[in-house]
Amino acid sequence: MSPNKVSVKVYIMNKEYLIQCGPDEKQKLIQAASKVDDHMRQAKTGSINNEKAAVLTALNLANELLDVTDTTTVLSSVTSTIVDMNTRIDRVLDGTQKEQPGGPVIARL
Repeated sequence: MSPNKVSVKVYIMNKEYLIQCGPDEKQKLIQAASKVDDHMRQAKTGSINNEKAAVLTALNLANELLDVTDTTTVLSSVTSTIVDMNTRIDRVLDGTQKEQPGGPVIARL
């Protein structure tokens, strides 16, 4: 075992797995294993075997990841637009940039 790695026992579907990870990743690994175990137990209904349950779990978790990635992309785009708009507003209010013809009309007192 690498000197900067720790071994962590996790249980998925009552089976023990010994996984190596960085010391700072231990808690996250335990949480991930718990989530996988929960998903596997939900997927394993009726006559579905562990292999099929594992594939369904992988697909469900990948779908959740894609949803988070899509949301992050949208939030990043909106944040970028807001920052750009704030910069433009600050320049106009400071008088360092005049609005282009056809742009918004700003009343000055």
